[in-house]
Amino acid sequence: MEFRHQPQQLQKQKQSYIPNLVQGVHLLQLNRIELSTYLSNQILDNPFVDMPEQESRLIQSALNETASTIDQTSASQPSLYDFLKEQIELFYRKTYLRELIFWWVNQLDHRGYVTKTIEEARNETGADPIELLDALTLLQQLDPSGVGARDLKECLLLQTERLDFAPSIAYIVIEENLESLTHKNWSSLAQTYDVTEAEIKQVYQFIKKLNPSPGETYQSSYTPFVLPELSVSVDKDELIIRETKYQTPLVSFNRSYFEELSGSEDPQLKSYIKEKKKEYDILQVSLEKRKETILRVGTAIALHQQAYFKNTGAPLKSLQLNDLAAELRLDQSTISRAVRETYIETPYGARELKTFLSRRSSQSELSKDQIIQALQHLIQSEDKAKPLSDQALSDALKAQAITLSRRGVTKYRKQLNIPSSKQRKE
Repeated sequence: MEFRHQPQQLQKQKQSYIPNLVQGVHLLQLNRIELSTYLSNQILDNPFVDMPEQESRLIQSALNETASTIDQTSASQPSLYDFLKEQIELFYRKTYLRELIFWWVNQLDHRGYVTKTIEEARNETGADPIELLDALTLLQQLDPSGVGARDLKECLLLQTERLDFAPSIAYIVIEENLESLTHKNWSSLAQTYDVTEAEIKQVYQFIKKLNPSPGETYQSSYTPFVLPELSVSVDKDELIIRETKYQTPLVSFNRSYFEELSGSEDPQLKSYIKEKKKEYDILQVSLEKRKETILRVGTAIALHQQAYFKNTGAPLKSLQLNDLAAELRLDQSTISRAVRETYIETPYGARELKTFLSRRSSQSELSKDQIIQALQHLIQSEDKAKPLSDQALSDALKAQAITLSRRGVTKYRKQLNIPSSKQRKE
């Protein structure tokens, strides 16, 4: 099925059962894998429901490919826990101290930082604080360097002490004056350590090469079981939205078996047949509604964001649930279910539909993406010797007909992890 640039409105009237609404809502909130599992269970429960022959092969093939990718990813990229476990078992004998090292490993967050203090560790393990500190120190000697740190400063220090090419004053400057260093107070730091400003800047350049989150290297970026039900492509400046092979499947009715059983005079069997036939009708209507809703919502989203698909780097336009609800005459909750865990194949890879919704700024009709892109462009093109203050950025945006207060600029700048103008000065 294919939708081109001109959307069409279709009106249909169908007999409606009360259970239709309940089952329709349920099917819409299932992702594609969950839907296939649900239909498999329906087939087991209803002898008149037949799944399309290609459905089971299609899903199984996708799962096999996914499992293969996961196996390859796991083989080439072990988890942080597995990597540390291998080192601990290689370097340390089975002792109580080794048990405490493993306890610390289980307290690591995604960055590779420990999340408990020595006092909290003592309360939970009953171990002596000296033993706990020894175990933590041994963990911090493992790879990746910086793992087991309790904060950013300790993480940088753990990496610095291992690197032969670190500037001679790097460790002491990080330990005593990391904040002043990140604020680029070159002159005062040079006086404090009796060195030149060039040497202080060398330390600053050095820490920029360190990894503030060593554990994230071992976080898999692979997302399993993503089966896009829609695809969007551009052909001669025309947007094309299609259903993929993973589109909502429609079941079929086993009429021959139905007619065979219908010849029976058994009242209980007749009641059973009637009930299962009604269940089939409700299921088929619900599947058709799911299929139609996802295609309608996906098409509307793609048409709203066609500038994004046609031009690499274009920001998303402002688009909210209530905009789609008004346009498609659907309830916001229906659209919310349709965009959650429903994927569309784009020129930039498979994306969840909800990622194409962009809220309007409270101070502007533009989307957050458009404002952020304008703000980033201003900062990237500013004079690095005289970077723009937040108020100057607000004024510059106003000159582009983008209304954003100084406080709004500060909020977005912090969300982007962009330092203040004082910190950006070079």
